[in-house]
Amino acid sequence: MRNFLAVIGAATIAFLGVGWYLGWYQVSNSPSSPGKQSLQVDINPDKITEDVKKGVEKGGEIVNNFRDKPKSEPTGPATNFFTPTPPPGEKNPPTGWRPIGDSQIKDNAGALGSRPPRN
Repeated sequence: MRNFLAVIGAATIAFLGVGWYLGWYQVSNSPSSPGKQSLQVDINPDKITEDVKKGVEKGGEIVNNFRDKPKSEPTGPATNFFTPTPPPGEKNPPTGWRPIGDSQIKDNAGALGSRPPRN
């Protein structure tokens, strides 16, 4: 429960700070009657709506850039280990798991610990 209240408090402080920085509201202090102070808050809803629309559009552009971005080939020292290479004569790499080594398993090779067939 304390963590939830801490998140709510942090979000409120962040909203107030960003709102003040972007000019969503203005706080002014003015004297009223003798010995008392008056606090006035002016809120600019048009500015809030305009900034939120700009933020949503910018966020949409960022998402579209990630979505439309072509996937690049992986790079790094382990790329060849994890990327299957096609056997000679094939254009597309095979899908799924395949043993490392020869692309064809011979009958008497005893692949993966199996025994060769008996005659």
